[in-house]
Amino acid sequence: MSEEPTNDRKDDFRQNISNTADNSENSLDEAGYKIKAGIKAMTKKIKDPDKDLQTEYTKEKFKEYTKDW
Repeated sequence: MSEEPTNDRKDDFRQNISNTADNSENSLDEAGYKIKAGIKAMTKKIKDPDKDLQTEYTKEKFKEYTKDW
């Protein structure tokens, strides 16, 4: 006899897929913020070589992350 998956297993599977999709979307959003912040920090560094790249990156990442709120 073959064992049929119970509804609980199906629901768990659907929930896991949903969670994975949400996590992937959040990861892509985070990567986008980091890329935009990196580009802006590099642009500022090129315009003013005396600026600290890490500090500018941190500032820009914060701006990108909070501008949607």
